[in-house]
Amino acid sequence: MKVIEVHTQKQFDKLPDIFGEYTEIRITDTLETIYVDKARGNSSVVALDNSSVEAWDNSSVEARGNSSVEAWGNSSVVARDNSSVVAWDNSSVVAGDNSIVEARDNSIVEARDNSSVVAWDNSSVEARDNSSVEARGNSSVVAWGNVCIHGLSNFVTITLFAFAVCYKLAKFKVQKKSKTCTVIIPIYKKGTSAWLEREGIKSSGNKAILYKKVSKKFETQEDNNNKTLYKIGTIVEIKNWKPENDECGENKLHACSRPYFADEFRNNKGDRYIAIEVNIKDLYVWDNKPQFPHKVAFRKCKVLYEVDKFGHKLSIKKHGISI
Repeated sequence: MKVIEVHTQKQFDKLPDIFGEYTEIRITDTLETIYVDKARGNSSVVALDNSSVEAWDNSSVEARGNSSVEAWGNSSVVARDNSSVVAWDNSSVVAGDNSIVEARDNSIVEARDNSSVVAWDNSSVEARDNSSVEARGNSSVVAWGNVCIHGLSNFVTITLFAFAVCYKLAKFKVQKKSKTCTVIIPIYKKGTSAWLEREGIKSSGNKAILYKKVSKKFETQEDNNNKTLYKIGTIVEIKNWKPENDECGENKLHACSRPYFADEFRNNKGDRYIAIEVNIKDLYVWDNKPQFPHKVAFRKCKVLYEVDKFGHKLSIKKHGISI
């Protein structure tokens, strides 16, 4: 087997449509996102290390290491090791090891080993082994083995087999196909400390790290009078602090417990995710069955750094961030 290493889009585009000898195309240590838009004959594509890849149409990619892949169209992705994948449209993903997958639209995911999946829209997930799934939107999940599912929408469809466990966090129906599977209905404590614990946020002293999604220029509400700039290293504060009136709207700033939860609120081309540091005393939680349970209000924050949608810090060199 022949091996070719690719680091740039230009190098990838120069590859032939068909290889005479079976070839493994290794995309590794990229300084830009590589777009894979077709399947090349007698070859396979593997994303390695810290590479960033978008798979389109009928292309096929295997993600390994700490690589990040977005799957679109009818593309197919196999995720291994600590790789992360976002699946869109009719794409198909097999997730293994400690990989992280976000499934959207009509995508199909098979989760194995210790993989973690967030299912949105009309996506379908079959979870096995020790994998973990968050079910949202109209997603459908079938769980086997020791799988743990968090059902977060009234419209999800969840079926349990073997020793699978479902945390029922909304008003959906669960089909139990085994006497050994379990459905848990949590009783929530109220208040900020309970929200931090429930969302799994690690606090250091009196501070916590949360996440926002901003524009390419690090702005939010950029099209109206509430435009706010979240420049890396700066302090951002709202003056007219009145968070108790409503979850959304003015007189407060908003953050989420995970970067990808912010996708519910904006999803524009070129958007970025940022990590912010907030004093716990400056947080406000809506205890009366909030519409967006992963969102919190805050009065003031320090903007720390840019992250990917799974919370991994991005390097300045890789993404050309100007601080």
